[in-house]
Amino acid sequence: MGLFNFLKKKSKKVEVAKDDNNTKAKQGININPVISIKTEIINTPHEPDIIPIEKRIKEMKVNEAGLYPHEILLLSYAPKYYVEGNSYPGFWWYQYGIKDVDKSLKSLLERGFLKVGSLKSAIEKETAVALKDLLKANNLKVSGKKAELVQRLLDEVPEEKLNAVFTKYTYELTGHGKEVLKKHEYIPYIHRHGIEDLDIFTLSVKMQEQPSYSYRDVIWGHLNERSMVHIKNGDFGLYRNCRFSMSEFVKEEGKLENAFSLLAEVIRYDLSGLSNGFDKKFMDIYADGYFPYNGSIVTMAPGITSRVVVYKEAKGLADDELKNKLLEYMSEIRLPFSLFTAAECADIVLMEIHEDEEGLEKLYEKAEKRFKKEYGIK
Repeated sequence: MGLFNFLKKKSKKVEVAKDDNNTKAKQGININPVISIKTEIINTPHEPDIIPIEKRIKEMKVNEAGLYPHEILLLSYAPKYYVEGNSYPGFWWYQYGIKDVDKSLKSLLERGFLKVGSLKSAIEKETAVALKDLLKANNLKVSGKKAELVQRLLDEVPEEKLNAVFTKYTYELTGHGKEVLKKHEYIPYIHRHGIEDLDIFTLSVKMQEQPSYSYRDVIWGHLNERSMVHIKNGDFGLYRNCRFSMSEFVKEEGKLENAFSLLAEVIRYDLSGLSNGFDKKFMDIYADGYFPYNGSIVTMAPGITSRVVVYKEAKGLADDELKNKLLEYMSEIRLPFSLFTAAECADIVLMEIHEDEEGLEKLYEKAEKRFKKEYGIK
């Protein structure tokens, strides 16, 4: 997932895989580092090979409209592209292996999924400033919203004159194209969200295998399955990230309480000290990153704290009510190891919300003494 950086710990050749706090915290990604112990230091990051689209779809079946997943995705982007003279985002090549986007768009045009856009759509692509300049040049009013400016030009300026000015036309979806895109709306959705290891190809295969299920049910089932695999393998950081994805997913559906229960579990793991490949043999190494509070790798991501605040305000909860709600969910979670009790985790959440650094420092000091005594660390 590209979430980790590598650094040395102590005098041994030990590798610590660590999340990038700066880039992930605002999104609520786990900034509680995932620590793994290895015998070598990895110095050179590995860039995944780009798989050409022809190879990706070689064993795939087309859908009922005769299209592959990347072509459905192109339909969703087509209205943003001109018929000629485009500069395409890099993801078409780096993510999907498509070198000639123009060729793919023209193929969709020839097969009736796209059409050349209207004069109106060409005008709509211009800025309001440019439209006002043209209106002014034709002695027309320049007031109003952009939609009004567009309509005024269409109503008051001869079509021949507009065609001479607006020469760049975009693609538009045909009726058939709109129907196909609506039926396969999960493709642009998963492209934008990138949930777990799902992409437009893997999700399309799953949808073909489970045609009676909605795409959201298929994604939810996949997330449940992946979270169980992560916990079975002891990949606690991956499990935590999967549960976070599940929280965000149900929040989209307006299921705020379900989302918060999953978020409480995420917080419990963030404050546990557990990581991918966690092993109690390395407690002396882990301890350096656990304490003190300032500099600790076992803290809440700001993005998580802000989500708790949103929930608190939406439910109109006082601090004690929020704490009780956190305890209700956290007390049900069974962990193989945790630096803090469920009650302490709930206290940490409130302290983070109120930026009570003094209280946090004291709580971490208390946990440090307990931890060192239990594991015989000086």
